[in-house]
Amino acid sequence: MKAMPALVVVLSLLVVALVAMLWVSTPKPWPVSQGTLKAKKVSVDGHSFVMIDGDAMNMLGQIQSINVELDEDSKKLIVDRCIVRWNPFSKIIVNNQWPVFYPLDSAKPGKYSVVYHTKEGEATAGNFDVP
Repeated sequence: MKAMPALVVVLSLLVVALVAMLWVSTPKPWPVSQGTLKAKKVSVDGHSFVMIDGDAMNMLGQIQSINVELDEDSKKLIVDRCIVRWNPFSKIIVNNQWPVFYPLDSAKPGKYSVVYHTKEGEATAGNFDVP
């Protein structure tokens, strides 16, 4: 009978440790400081791209990643980034940096904005046209 409380304690500690490891290794949104991103349309070998440039990312984190997604319905190129402080299940280290180039070959014609998320809300990095 005395082994049962010890087993419950050990299992409880294992569950808490697993939950803590999953929490630490889950990507967290990482807002960009307002006014730090700039975007402009560039051409490379006859192909159009949007070049998004910003300050270096220097936070402590095993994975620091940038995501750029085109929302054609709202005519926005949305820039987000996330950070994983430590992933005990992987030794991979990723630190994407600026500039990021987004190809415009598949974008529908129109006027677009490049937006990003800050602590204060959404900010605009620039605008561009797709003919």
